[in-house]
Amino acid sequence: MKKCILMFILVMVFTLFITGFVQAQLTDEEVKIEKCKDVLEEMASRKDQAGAFSQLLARAGGIVIYPRLVNVGLGWGAMFGDGIVLRKDRSTQEWYGPAFIELKTASVGLQIGIQEVSLVLLLMDDKALAAFKSTDFEIGADISIAPGPLGDSLQTTVDFNDSIYAYSYSKGLYAGFTLTGSMIHADTKANRKFYEESITCETILNNKKVNNEVASKLVQSIEQISQ
Repeated sequence: MKKCILMFILVMVFTLFITGFVQAQLTDEEVKIEKCKDVLEEMASRKDQAGAFSQLLARAGGIVIYPRLVNVGLGWGAMFGDGIVLRKDRSTQEWYGPAFIELKTASVGLQIGIQEVSLVLLLMDDKALAAFKSTDFEIGADISIAPGPLGDSLQTTVDFNDSIYAYSYSKGLYAGFTLTGSMIHADTKANRKFYEESITCETILNNKKVNNEVASKLVQSIEQISQ
């Protein structure tokens, strides 16, 4: 019995060591991409929305994933975090990116608490894609965004008139969570490190096909979920 317990402990220690070693070989940007993949797969596994989410993802021309947004408030509020955006070429089915982006929000009004939010935005049209290419824009200013439809499949009541559909899940309690007024900016430092050159989100999403191994695994997950 003692030998079995000792063997179990050794296996666990070895597994943790290997996991830590593999992660140590990844850049900060690749670790972020892995976290985005985890969030995507969690979103697609939720029973209340899995079917609708998968079908809507198949229609999308791009995807934005924020693995961790921090939302805090006490009369005034702030939300911040970083993520990635990828674009799908509808004619070739090829994916471009990722471009690294940041989100920041400051607001006043009825809000209290602290919350960690994982967020996925499905970009449905050229207007939404153009905004994330240019960055430095405000969500809700002139681009329509709506909560993503739920259910086992897309219902006939979904009219697809919105440019962006949002899916999220959270930890913690917060009153007053909203994306309206959030500012999107390019994470220029992360983009420069990942691509080893100064580069804009527009150039990335127009010209940089996915060729990083970690990013390719994320794309594979997107395509599997979309089937």
